[in-house]
Amino acid sequence: MRWVDVGMKVCKTCGEQKPIEDFPERYGYAGSRRPHCKPCYREYMRLSYHKNKYKHPYNYEKDKNTKLLRSFGISLDDYNSMLVEQNGGCAICGTTDTGKRNAFAVDHCHTTGEVRGLLCQNCNTAIGSLKDDENIMMNAINYIRKHKQ
Repeated sequence: MRWVDVGMKVCKTCGEQKPIEDFPERYGYAGSRRPHCKPCYREYMRLSYHKNKYKHPYNYEKDKNTKLLRSFGISLDDYNSMLVEQNGGCAICGTTDTGKRNAFAVDHCHTTGEVRGLLCQNCNTAIGSLKDDENIMMNAINYIRKHKQ
């Protein structure tokens, strides 16, 4: 058996003795650290990814449906029907440009969780920045009107 300093651990892959901090934390392992050092574990994960990446090809519709159900309680079909009702655009400004994202944001009330509509990135950010507060929004409208040339 090899002598190991306190605070040190031997990597099962490369066999080098390294500080305990060089091993990824993981519940269920001795000392709550993986048996392989970070560089060896990183290489293992890289090889594993390339070995398995084609076993389960990415399905956009399934992934989007799962995220919508988990986050907002609506399905992808609900999302698409809302988009048709909004003529394929933002519920506020009507643009068909989603912004940096590939889809419209699902706008919802943060107190009740009720879905209100689909918004472009700019409108969704604006409402969020104004904290969904009607008074703040009216103050912003009045401010713009006052300073309009």
